[in-house]
Amino acid sequence: MRGKLQQTYKASHELDRQSAFSGSIPLVDMPRLTSLIMSDNTSVDVDFEFTRGVYNHDAIRGQYKVGLTTQCQRCLEPMVLEIDQSFELLIDASDEDVEAFQVDTVFTEDGYLNLCEVIEDELILALPLIMMHDNDGCNPYLKEHVDDAPPAQERPNPFAVLASLKDTN
Repeated sequence: MRGKLQQTYKASHELDRQSAFSGSIPLVDMPRLTSLIMSDNTSVDVDFEFTRGVYNHDAIRGQYKVGLTTQCQRCLEPMVLEIDQSFELLIDASDEDVEAFQVDTVFTEDGYLNLCEVIEDELILALPLIMMHDNDGCNPYLKEHVDDAPPAQERPNPFAVLASLKDTN
């Protein structure tokens, strides 16, 4: 059974119940992320569960989906960046466990986990370094100059002389 989203969860309580939650988080609740994008009038769809993850360690596993309005760094026009990813994070894992399992961890504060911060961190990590449209045709200036370029002239092969030497032996 899926529960309604909350901002914070008592991790040990939810792990004992193997709780699962789904809902939406408004982007206005994520100030670090909204400083990196153009619009914050949407929300993130989140679906997750508290479970025993890798090697029977406490974990939170789920997925999130959102369309973020960002600025294309090629044409400087708004674009929608669709992000749909899954995640698995160990809860309060030691450095040795993180290294051994090759899974990231999230730390609780006095046993409480702030879901908004976790999802905000995941979204920031999912952003590309340079946000651009998928195709390079978004900048008409670049497209005009590529089309106007003169065709490449075919040059003679400088090693053609070697082929004639090979035939004489």
